[in-house]
Amino acid sequence: MREEEKRWYRIRGNFFFQTVLFVVLSILEYLTIEVFLDGNIAKIGWEYGIKNIAILVGGNLILTSLFHQMRPAFILSEIAVLVLGIANYFVDAFRGYGIVYMDFFAVKTAANVAGDYSYSLEWHFLAGCLLGAAGIGLCFLAPKRKGAYWSMRSVLGSVAGTGLGAAFFLWINFSYAFWGDVSNLTWDHNIGMSNYGYLLYVTANAGEATVEAPEGYSVEKVEEILGRYREPAQRNSVLSSHSGDAVSPNLIMIMNESFSDLSVLGKLATTKPYLSFFNSLKENTIRGYAESSVYGGYTANSEFEFLTGCTKAFMPGNPYLQYMDDYLPSMISHIKGQEKYEEAIAIHPYHPSGYNRNRVYPLLDFNRFLSIEDFKNPVKVRKYISDASDYEMIEKIYESKKEGTSLCLFNVTMQNHSSYDDHTYQFENPVELTNYELQFEAEQYLSLIKMSDDALRDLISYFEKAEEPTMIVLFGDHQPHLPDYFYQKVMGSSPDEFDQEEAMKRYLVPFIIWANYNIGEEEIERTSLNYLSTLMMQTAGLELTDYQHFLLDLYQQVPSISANGYYDNHGELHSWDEKNNEVGQLLKEYEMVQYNYLFDKENRLDEHYQ
Repeated sequence: MREEEKRWYRIRGNFFFQTVLFVVLSILEYLTIEVFLDGNIAKIGWEYGIKNIAILVGGNLILTSLFHQMRPAFILSEIAVLVLGIANYFVDAFRGYGIVYMDFFAVKTAANVAGDYSYSLEWHFLAGCLLGAAGIGLCFLAPKRKGAYWSMRSVLGSVAGTGLGAAFFLWINFSYAFWGDVSNLTWDHNIGMSNYGYLLYVTANAGEATVEAPEGYSVEKVEEILGRYREPAQRNSVLSSHSGDAVSPNLIMIMNESFSDLSVLGKLATTKPYLSFFNSLKENTIRGYAESSVYGGYTANSEFEFLTGCTKAFMPGNPYLQYMDDYLPSMISHIKGQEKYEEAIAIHPYHPSGYNRNRVYPLLDFNRFLSIEDFKNPVKVRKYISDASDYEMIEKIYESKKEGTSLCLFNVTMQNHSSYDDHTYQFENPVELTNYELQFEAEQYLSLIKMSDDALRDLISYFEKAEEPTMIVLFGDHQPHLPDYFYQKVMGSSPDEFDQEEAMKRYLVPFIIWANYNIGEEEIERTSLNYLSTLMMQTAGLELTDYQHFLLDLYQQVPSISANGYYDNHGELHSWDEKNNEVGQLLKEYEMVQYNYLFDKENRLDEHYQ
C-alpha cells in the first residue's frame, strides 16, 4: 500500500473523522426526508432541526453498535431514509402530508387506491433522490471493520453504543422538555410536519396511538352518568318536533366520498352551480354543516364516528384498523332491535378489504356487505363507480326487500375519491372557476360534485314517489385534498400558515336529513359527525339508548366536537389544550363513557348502549 493510501486509511480510521462523518450522514438524512416533502428547513428552525437530527443520531448509534461498524449500518439507514422519502413524496402528492403512524395499519387500503393515481415528478423529488444517493455514496468513506467481530473490544463497544442509544430514547419517551408542544398538534398533520420537521412530529404523535383510561374513570362513574337517562323525565329532546307520524321509516344513510361545499373556504365563482339541487332542498329537510375529524383521507374514521356516536377527539389512530376486534353494539344493532328492521346492509363500491370493512361491518351488526364485485356493468367516472350507479343499487335493494320490513342501509360512495388530476376523463358538464385561474384540480373536483348533485336529485326523485315512508341522510366524510396554491388564492394563505379558525374551515362538510313525509325544516349552523346518527334516529321517531340521550344532552352544550377542537353553544371555538372551561366536566364525562363503550370490554355497560 502506497504511503498516500496509508495516510488516507489512517484518517478514515481516526475517531474524530468517523464522529464527523457520523454526524454529517445523520444531518444528510434529515435534509433528505425534508426535501422529499418540500419542507422549509429555515421555517423548522435550528431547535426543532437539532431534535430531528438527534432522533436519527440515536437510531444510527444503535444500528452502528449492532453492526460494529459504520459502513453497513449507514448504508442500511440511508437506503431506509431514501425509501421513506420516496413513499412520503407520493403520499403527500395525493393527501397533503406524509406518512404518519396510523398509516402502517392501513397498508392494504393504501395499496388498493395507490394504483389509481397519476403522479408527476417535481424538482424536490429529484433533489431528494440525489441527496439520498449522495448519502449512500458517503457511507463508503467509512472504513471497513478490522479485527474479530466477537472480540471483547467490539462486544463492549456494541453494548456501550446500544445502551447509550436506548437510554436516549428512554429519556425522550418521558421528557416533556424534548417534545415541548410538538405532540399536542394533531389537528393538522401538514402544519405539524411543516413547523416541527417530519421525523420529530411523527415520532411525537406515534405515542398518541394508545388509549388509556381517562383520569377519574370508573365503571361506577359511567353508570352514574348514563343512569341519569333511564327515566324519561331526565331525557333531553332536541328534534322531537321533526319526528312526524311515520313509523319505522326506511333509513338510507349515505356517506359521500369527499363531498363538500368549497364555498365555506371563500368566494367561488363558477360557470355553473355545482350543488344546485342539494341547496334547493328545503321542504321536509334538516340541513347544515358537520365537523369532520379528518381532512383529505381516513374515510373510515368519519363513518366510525357516525355509526357509533364516538369522537376521534379521545381516540387517536384508526378504530377500524386498530381497535375493532369484537362485537360492538352500534347504532346499527340498535335500529335492528326495533320494529320492522330485520337486517342491515352496507354498500361500498370498491374493494371490501379497505379499512378492514369486510371484517368490521359484521362486528357492527351488518348482515350483508355489497362491494365492487356486486356491481354489474356500472358506469364509471374516471376509475371509480359513479354515484349514479351506486344509487341505482340502493333502489334495487329497496325494490327487492322483504314486504312488511323497513330498510336499514349504510352506503359509502367512491366516485369523488382523490386525486383530481385525471386529464383523460371528459366531463359532460364541467364546472370551471371564473374568479381564479389555473385551478385544474379544483375544477375537476367541482365537476365531480356536480355529478354527485345530479345523482342525488335522481335518488330523491325516486323516493319522493315511493309509497313507504323513507328517510335519506347524506353527508361528506371529509373535504378533498387540493394543492396549496388553491388555498392561497381562496383563503389568502397556504395551509401551513393557517391559524386554528382558518384550519377548521377545511373540516366542514354539508349534510341533509330528508324524508318523503313531513319532518319540518331546520338549518343547523354547525354540528359534528358523532351526533349525526342520533339526530337522524330521533328525527325518524325511533327509540334511543341512554347513551344517545346523553349525546343529545351534550349536543345542547357542545354542538360540535372533533379531533381538531370543539365549539360551545355560544359559537366559541376551543382547542383541546384548554383546561377547566365551563364545559370541561361534560367533556370528561363523554371521554369516560366512550372509554367504557370502546375499551373496557369486560365491564362495558351494554344496557346503556343498546
